[in-house]
Amino acid sequence: MAASLFVRRALMLATTVFCGSIASIGHAQSSILINEIDADTTGTDTEEFVELSDGGTGNTALDGLVLVFYNGSNDQSYAAFDLDGTVTSADGYYVLGNAGVAGVGTVFPSNGLQNGQDAVALYAGDAADFPDGTPVTTDNLIDAVVYGTGDSDDPELDVLLVDGAPQLDEDANGDKNNQSLQRTSDSSGTGRDTRSFTVAAPTPNAATGSAPDNGNDTPDNADGIPDNAITGLRIYDIQGASHLSPHEGDAVAGVPGIVTAVTGNGFYFQDPDGDGDAATSDAVLVFTGGTPTRRDGAPVAVGDVVAVAGTVKEFYPGDNQTNLPTTEIAIGSDGSTRAIDDVGAVFDQTEIMAVTIGQGGRIAPQVIIDNDTNGDVATSDTTVFDPEEDGLDFYESLEAMRVRVNQGMAVGPTSRFGEIFLVPDAGATANGINARGGITLVERGDIVDCNPERIQIDDTLLAEPMPAVDTGALFTEVVGVLGYGFGNFEILPDTLAAPQPSNLNRSGVGVLARGDTLTVAGYNVENLDPNDDDGDTDIADGKFEAIADQIVDQLGAPDILALQEVQDNDGSASDNNDPVVAADRTLARLVDAIVEAGGPRYTATEVVPESKKDVGQPGGNIRVAYLYDASRVNLVEARDGVGDATTATQVSANSEGQLALTLNPGRVQPQDPAFNNSRKPVAALFEFRGQRVLLVNNHFASKGGSSPLFGALQPYENGSADQRSAQAAVVNAFVDDALAAMDDARIGLVGDFHEFGFLAPMKTLTGADTGTPVVSDLLDTLDATARYTYVYEGNSQALDHFFVSPALATNASVTVAHVNAQFADQVSDHDPIVASFDMTPSGSQNDDDNDAPAQASDDDSSGGCTLGNGHDASLVLLLCAAVLTLGWRRRRKL
Repeated sequence: MAASLFVRRALMLATTVFCGSIASIGHAQSSILINEIDADTTGTDTEEFVELSDGGTGNTALDGLVLVFYNGSNDQSYAAFDLDGTVTSADGYYVLGNAGVAGVGTVFPSNGLQNGQDAVALYAGDAADFPDGTPVTTDNLIDAVVYGTGDSDDPELDVLLVDGAPQLDEDANGDKNNQSLQRTSDSSGTGRDTRSFTVAAPTPNAATGSAPDNGNDTPDNADGIPDNAITGLRIYDIQGASHLSPHEGDAVAGVPGIVTAVTGNGFYFQDPDGDGDAATSDAVLVFTGGTPTRRDGAPVAVGDVVAVAGTVKEFYPGDNQTNLPTTEIAIGSDGSTRAIDDVGAVFDQTEIMAVTIGQGGRIAPQVIIDNDTNGDVATSDTTVFDPEEDGLDFYESLEAMRVRVNQGMAVGPTSRFGEIFLVPDAGATANGINARGGITLVERGDIVDCNPERIQIDDTLLAEPMPAVDTGALFTEVVGVLGYGFGNFEILPDTLAAPQPSNLNRSGVGVLARGDTLTVAGYNVENLDPNDDDGDTDIADGKFEAIADQIVDQLGAPDILALQEVQDNDGSASDNNDPVVAADRTLARLVDAIVEAGGPRYTATEVVPESKKDVGQPGGNIRVAYLYDASRVNLVEARDGVGDATTATQVSANSEGQLALTLNPGRVQPQDPAFNNSRKPVAALFEFRGQRVLLVNNHFASKGGSSPLFGALQPYENGSADQRSAQAAVVNAFVDDALAAMDDARIGLVGDFHEFGFLAPMKTLTGADTGTPVVSDLLDTLDATARYTYVYEGNSQALDHFFVSPALATNASVTVAHVNAQFADQVSDHDPIVASFDMTPSGSQNDDDNDAPAQASDDDSSGGCTLGNGHDASLVLLLCAAVLTLGWRRRRKL
């Protein structure tokens, strides 16, 4: 994926014309190709460029061409450069790049070219044809290069290349900061064919191969061993008891080991004897930058006993220093890997014994990831390397080694990246296993238990894709080398037996009570829209029908549905000239599907947003919305009608002492800076059997930008926490206004808050940070391990919540419908929450035959506290809740 996985850089592009006075006498276009790309340069990337070449013709007009940059994280454009009025130099080059690049013609800012896995493409057309967010296309495509810096290939970008053309790696020689991707001779090869590219020192506005030696430290002696190499070291000496090698930057030679796994650009090898110290790894990754080959010309193979010469380096995956560094020996392409003939003279044994993680071996820490660092674990002077206590250090001590997990139980479904998180021994050595086989992120005392006993397995070395499994699937044995990537340690098995499938069933809420019981559900429907031409196919995939079936069969067709991630009628297809913002067709299709599934015909209501103001998928105009059963509840008529995108609704009491809104539904302070580039909360006032209930539907800022749990920065960074706190303060103030107008107001705050209930933003929302909470979370009535609506990297966690005022908390119950998050086949990535409120007037009886309390079908989801009359509801809820203070979650989605 791209170096910045899900954050698209905003580019402010300043364009100047090189040799503009020559444009009028330029030649007609000859064969223009992308000749060279330098996407990753030293420091803050101030020397990036893309060079075009006309094959040496010179002074060629580039009118009618446009250069487009594609982001591999979403396979959409993030910049486009119109080349009308530009001309190649006398030598046939035209350069687009940072201001300091030699001979640059079109300037873009530093860090303007993403590092990969991304693409650059040349088209016949104009920049107007490629607004930001344009999906990858081959229409009018002339040439393209798909590239990265040590990243995995992006299958969706492969369409830009001809069959057989590889996606390129600027870091193929382990020197991405000082080398570029370039055709082996200017304009060699053909368009969309990258087989003529190599990696060498950059040559903007000059012939490829003409740059002086860049001074990299890859051994280049005739025998492959540099003169200053340190000899006599073993792998464990190079690894050391630390996250950084004590020999970082040193040239080494004669390092012996046995090859345990081979990749496309390197191999893992391990010392079979080891040093007997559990704190030091006995294995390391050897980076070759291309197909691993021994000095005698034979391919490196598993089982080879070899000695390696090269330079010890610390590699940050994705060039992202929030990741942990991976120790490697970089040997470049000189083939300085030699077979050891007299094995007995080097090793006492040749069998590599996999270290068991779990019972009968080394048990991973169960609570602490790191508790002694304030900063970067590789450089902080507070860090103590403690594999017995810190999960971060435990896995570091096994880096690159062969490891084994027995009875590995999946604690989450297979991700779209081919990853599965397991706990060993079917969970016997894990904390926080919940009733459905997942593992819940909770707080224990003053420590957040982020479950360091989870270990990821990845399909990098497998011939077949990772099997699609649900939570609870059981792998009898997983054996492989321990790698690291995208913020997680991961076992890379080369074979994987089929697991025992999970027997997990989807768990709904059972039969909902009717009569005087009001039922409300919160459901994030994950970018729902009716346009299959926007990159996702909700209609063809049957998503509307599947959600409708869930609403009817698993959620019991509640009286009110508070939805999040509803997209506009054309989804993420963007038209800058006539942007679509309404979602009436999206909501109508869902309403019809619910009827078809046997449910009621809901009435839909929403506040239409401004175009491109609420983030989400580009052009999707995501928003919150309501569906309600008008035969059961009424939307209270407001003085000023339905709200608009920019006007705030105001809450007050009417002449009868009932709550009233000026706009219904209406947005809550939509112009407050807290909601800049974020979804706005929408308040709606409903009347149920003569009683009014005020709901606020929320979708707070995401955790994008968080650092990894198993990352270099400790404590980890909780992305956008400050913005969520500010948003929470706004909603809390709205609740205060409502309670000031009517002190026994029935208020519910529902939605996707992108935050754990025990963290500061949610304490601001409830008012707990002031010592006087005004709302409390119904999820806190559940057992701590049962509080989850989402599974990320194997951690079950609660991002969705249902907060209620004391008056609404009376006789309330809640259920999480576990229908999505724990399953590989998901309709949405969130589980819905359904709350029931017995609103029988004092002294009366329910007039409906179906007046039993709402029942849940799974003891993981319900139970805890149901609040009765005569209690202080907020106090009881707070006593039922665990007192939690810290937490983390990083998402790959918007």
